[in-house]
Amino acid sequence: MNRVINYFRDNRLMSISLILAILSCLIGRFSIAFIDGKVIFSLFGLMLLIQGFEQVGLLRFVAEKLLHFSKNSRQLVQLMILLALVGSMFLTNDVAILTLLPIYLKLLSMLPKFKGRFLGSVLIIVAANLGSSFFPFGNPQNLFLYDYYHVPLGQFLIWMSLVLLVSLLLLGLLTLLVDKDSLEAIDLKEERVDRKETLLLAGLMLIMILVVLSVLPYQWVIPLVALVILFYRRELFKEVDYGLLLTFVSFFIIVGNIGEASFIKDFLKSLNGKQVYLAGLGLSQVISNVPAAFLIAPFTSNQQAVILGVNIGGLGTLLASLANLIGYNLFRIYYPDETKKFLGLFSVVNFGLLFLLGTIFYFFIH
Repeated sequence: MNRVINYFRDNRLMSISLILAILSCLIGRFSIAFIDGKVIFSLFGLMLLIQGFEQVGLLRFVAEKLLHFSKNSRQLVQLMILLALVGSMFLTNDVAILTLLPIYLKLLSMLPKFKGRFLGSVLIIVAANLGSSFFPFGNPQNLFLYDYYHVPLGQFLIWMSLVLLVSLLLLGLLTLLVDKDSLEAIDLKEERVDRKETLLLAGLMLIMILVVLSVLPYQWVIPLVALVILFYRRELFKEVDYGLLLTFVSFFIIVGNIGEASFIKDFLKSLNGKQVYLAGLGLSQVISNVPAAFLIAPFTSNQQAVILGVNIGGLGTLLASLANLIGYNLFRIYYPDETKKFLGLFSVVNFGLLFLLGTIFYFFIH
């Protein structure tokens, strides 16, 4: 019993979201339709594979290569941020964070005196969120909005290229705060990677990416991936963060009940373009940007305001983007005693960027 109590105490975000989900069902109703099964099962499959890459030594191998091409700690952080920014454009922000943040956190174990671990981790998460906004398939809200509004691809890229350019400039300036510590003193032993196991995991990861991009149906593909892992490395199932999955389920239930409130529907219908944009920014802070997109889109035809609002709205609180939660939980796994410092810096950086980007693009809304 004490073990269960300690588990809920250590996972406060999960506990709070679960309580709120139960309350929302008591006030409203429970419906399985509220829960996005694709998101939940995709995240489960990706977690299994990331743990697999960790066990076969691939993450350490990549970490060593990054160290080899970096002259100092600042350059290392800049390279990781660039990889997160570009990688998230094609692999989605969730995949980019699940792939790159563990590599960066693995690097930190080799650099115990490095002072920039908090800022580097925060900037990688921010870069993945902002980079994923560029293409229609970069994140779940873009996939939905691009299809819902039938936005011309050229127009979509014009809107988001401006966000990307400003974001790149701001991220570059923030990396100047990272100290230039020498990496030459690090003595790395050559890490052997099992090529056959790595190729198997890489193949499964490619399949998972195709699932995320809706090329393959998740209903039967993810169970097959899980079945392969069950026979290959069943111990990986013990490494999955089931608390995070429960947190996601709770959020979907909460948002589903909020969306059924008639006064919220009437309020959203009354908003003009700039107000829709601000609503996207604000709602994202409370219910995250993916549910905010689903909630706002049916009640406005101002596609630019919604798209910019929910994408920039991924900055700010830990709840603003589900990718933020993934990044936080990964950091918590590696550094469980330093989460308060991480959250403090995360909030300062994210709210600072939210204010700057939010203000700049407010004047672009028609």
